[in-house]
Amino acid sequence: MLVRPLGARRTPALVLPVVLVLLGALVALLLPGSSPARSSVLVPTYGAHNDVSTPFNVVHLPTLAQTRFDGGDLVLERLTSRGLGHERHEISYRSAGRRVTGVLLRPVGPGRFPVIAIAHGWSRPDRYAVGGQLEREQAYLADAGYVVVQTDYRNYGGSDREGGRTVRRPRGYPEDLVNLVRAVRQARLPGVDASRVGLLGRSMGGGVVLNALTAVPGLADAAVLSSPLSSSMADNFRRFVGRVPQNAELRDRVVAAYGTPASRPAFWRDISARSRFDRIRVPVRIHHGLADTVCPPRWSRRTTRALRAAGVDARLTTYPGEGHRFSDSWMRSMHRMRVFFDRTVRDA
Repeated sequence: MLVRPLGARRTPALVLPVVLVLLGALVALLLPGSSPARSSVLVPTYGAHNDVSTPFNVVHLPTLAQTRFDGGDLVLERLTSRGLGHERHEISYRSAGRRVTGVLLRPVGPGRFPVIAIAHGWSRPDRYAVGGQLEREQAYLADAGYVVVQTDYRNYGGSDREGGRTVRRPRGYPEDLVNLVRAVRQARLPGVDASRVGLLGRSMGGGVVLNALTAVPGLADAAVLSSPLSSSMADNFRRFVGRVPQNAELRDRVVAAYGTPASRPAFWRDISARSRFDRIRVPVRIHHGLADTVCPPRWSRRTTRALRAAGVDARLTTYPGEGHRFSDSWMRSMHRMRVFFDRTVRDA
């Protein structure tokens, strides 16, 4: 494990593309009639397996399960804040030969604290900051006595980007989550007990967590999913790609590379976590708002039933009136998550 001096940063791998994006944003702001609300900056796209314009990502789970993960070389890049309850660092680590960024929050005080690893939901990369989206969850869990780490994944934050070539058997974001846990365990940071690990995934990150658990059954001691994607990739394809007119170009690329759920059912089964739930060995809790219009609550009901049928200790808690991101029930849901992690991770 390395610690960079305060304020020292790793040189970005792709300087020119970043400069071009920034110049494009500046031009968009200066042109007559333009406004910050309607930027002309294009969201980059990668292979059909991992187009960052939607939450839909293809992960070939049999390949992921056979992967030799290389997570390690964790670096505390920069201390960004220090308060009464915790301190927050930007980090980077190795994953599939890339540098991937993220954040680490460590409670203030003596002791060795268990770990919660977070997988964030979908966001446009040009609107995503390092360690973004789940700042309030990070702070809550760190103040509750957990070391919190969140991966940005490849393609997000300061992480290395993938190329534009479609991968036939992609490993994707779950590989970065597994490698984050491996990197934390190898780093042997002071005050960190990486023998006790919980996973938290929100929205797209819920799918990332399920995929990671099917690939590495012993990755963690417990998992919580908040407003997750469907555990059937056919559902996710239809909702975010197949039935969205503006995503016709992405749909054509996906179908050309992988076929459709109807034309290649075996392949689509292999990229669905639901087909491998019998590999999961840890308790799973799911939280879902009944007013969620992004990820329908029925997805979590079906996922819970399938997990239980596979012998997993799984329970679903629903929240009337709550949408995709919780508001009034946020504190109640976090309290339930903390109690669950205390029982399954802290006291494991």
